[in-house]
Amino acid sequence: MEIETLIRIGEEIRDVIRTYIKKNADYGEMIVRRPKDITRKMDMAAEHALDNALIGRGISARIISEELGDRIVGKYPEFMLIFDPIDGSTNATCGIPFFCTSIAHTEKTDLATFDDINMAVICDIQGNTYFAEKGKGAFLNGKRIIGKKPGTRQKPVVSVYSYGVPEVPNGLIELERSIIVRAFGSIALDMCFVADGSTDGIIDTRGLVSGYDIMASALILKEAGGVLSDLNGNPISEDVKVSGLSIIGSKNKELHGKIIRTLVM
Repeated sequence: MEIETLIRIGEEIRDVIRTYIKKNADYGEMIVRRPKDITRKMDMAAEHALDNALIGRGISARIISEELGDRIVGKYPEFMLIFDPIDGSTNATCGIPFFCTSIAHTEKTDLATFDDINMAVICDIQGNTYFAEKGKGAFLNGKRIIGKKPGTRQKPVVSVYSYGVPEVPNGLIELERSIIVRAFGSIALDMCFVADGSTDGIIDTRGLVSGYDIMASALILKEAGGVLSDLNGNPISEDVKVSGLSIIGSKNKELHGKIIRTLVM
């Protein structure tokens, strides 16, 4: 598969989601409740849109997705897609236009890790498309992402996810005194904001992140010159079905190191 095809599939899914939300008042209705998440009607519309996009092109693929798990479309899978149909679904149900479709691609069809992802596409509901190819850079709406956005910040702007769990790292409160905290509600898009320079970093200390959440955005961040690690600074290198991750991402090595030192103090 070429990156142009993956981009087009992502945009088609976004169009389906946008239309489904507009035409169905119950788009946010829960279908399945899982231990750490739920599946809504709009999620299933997006899952079916991916299947239809592949079938319509005569493409067979193995898919690892948030809602439908592990499945094969067609008979003889040519590659694997790691798919999050709607990252930020709570935002969608609240009418907040900050959510996206996330697709990561690897040529492997059995066991694959973060390092095996060679293409990534993230399409947000506002019409922006992020994409990356391994070794070829990261792009936003067709333009290569380079450096930081211009602006004057007295403190680094960092997305921080630490809510909803019994404990947070001891150093997090201390760290928050030296940064401006944001959390937009879609970890994939948050990471893309770090990649394009809109924000300076992302931290998730909850131990709730899964591979399908961030495999696409991880490649985009890396190809934009950033780094992604666990809270101890170790690279994220697990396989596609990993869950329970805590992460730090940044394009600023000094900031990245400061976050690690503060959190493990």
